[in-house]
Amino acid sequence: MVSPPVPIESTRLAKWSPILSPASATTALAWDSINAIADSILKKDYVRASKEEVRNPAYFDRTYEEALLYAYLGVAHNDPEWANRATECLNLAIEREAQRFGYLGIYGGVAGLGWTVEHVSRLLQQITFEAPDEASAKSNSDSEYGNSEDSDSEDSDLNQEVDALIIRKIPEMTSSSPYDLISGLAGLGVYFLERLPRESASRGMRAVFDQLERLARYENSGITWFSGPELLPDWQRKQCPNGYYNLGVAHGIPGIIHFLSEASVSDAVDPDRVSKLLTGSMDWLIAHARPKGLASRFSSWIVPGQDPSDSRMAWCYGDLGILVVLLQVTRRAGRSDWKEFAQEVLDHCLGWPEEKTGIGDAPLCHGAAGVAHIFNRIYQQEGDSRCRDAALMWYEQVLAMRQPDSGVGGYFSLTRPDPDGPVVWDPSPAFLDGASGVALALLAAVTSVDPGWDRLMLLSGRR
Repeated sequence: MVSPPVPIESTRLAKWSPILSPASATTALAWDSINAIADSILKKDYVRASKEEVRNPAYFDRTYEEALLYAYLGVAHNDPEWANRATECLNLAIEREAQRFGYLGIYGGVAGLGWTVEHVSRLLQQITFEAPDEASAKSNSDSEYGNSEDSDSEDSDLNQEVDALIIRKIPEMTSSSPYDLISGLAGLGVYFLERLPRESASRGMRAVFDQLERLARYENSGITWFSGPELLPDWQRKQCPNGYYNLGVAHGIPGIIHFLSEASVSDAVDPDRVSKLLTGSMDWLIAHARPKGLASRFSSWIVPGQDPSDSRMAWCYGDLGILVVLLQVTRRAGRSDWKEFAQEVLDHCLGWPEEKTGIGDAPLCHGAAGVAHIFNRIYQQEGDSRCRDAALMWYEQVLAMRQPDSGVGGYFSLTRPDPDGPVVWDPSPAFLDGASGVALALLAAVTSVDPGWDRLMLLSGRR
């Protein structure tokens, strides 16, 4: 079980700066939204748009996603009450998962719970309760990045069984198994990245890499991965009966590229093998960019024999999600041609007309909070003031979307189960598609707490 945070002192300097001024009216509105969302989720008080419009009820019981929000509130306020709520949620999630221990994915599965346990356990060490004694100060120094001897012991490692389960299952994953971030190999790689420097994490990363290497396709334009029709939802299978190459961060090739980039600066995988796959997949992705002057530089997917189509500006599918992966890769690789291309995509995203973005709600996945946070993250990493301006504009959009006394703290999620069907407005507390992610994005705008939670979205990395 997860233990409540111990009284230690954090001396870690903040590397993240709030972009909203503490005295501004916008900041006050942001805090109102954050507090309303947290209160609504804490009380399970979700106001529906109508009696009929209810989807994804499983989100309401995904308590480890609540824990992520509570933990960041605890650090932001230096408040042990929020921290204790986070650990209570994680313990409840662990109890529930122990009864099924089935689905592996990092969104909604064993890996997602394990990632959150790992991340929150480290995060809560930043909370200060009282002046520490010498022993607890040493505990903080040793354990902040999981480097203490105890962090590798059987007694203290809550994810030991999770590591073993995932490593055992990875060799069974074939071309008919998901390779993506949301439910497949790339997501399992993100889990093991969060677990470094444990030896089991290194073994897990090697297992993920080996399988990605086996499943790779080698083409004239580079190295890629194909999504067969069995991996597609029904509505996509109707459009692409023979499968496609997926270009979305959530379900496609950019998720693999991010994992390969992270693996390239670890000691877990042979550097020559990683370099070959990373270089080949980057070459393939860039080769399939669309010409300048079109609505988007990338389509959502590529169907052999069909012309690519426009995508919207979002994280899950579209230029913006791909951009943030490209920037991280180019920052490490030192390739001037890759850097130049990434800059072109950034300029394109910054020039995207607001009315043509296709954004209609707030959540991280495909909404205004996701766009705002991505531009905030790029500004914090690249220092481009244009990204700060864009982030501020989109945060204003997030706050304008709030409907007090409805939804989850005033927010609904726009969903369309079938692209040809009716729009549904869900009162979802979920991280990716709901209000807890909105609160976390707003929190990143008003505090100096580095939003490491966005590693779940591949917006940043451990290294």
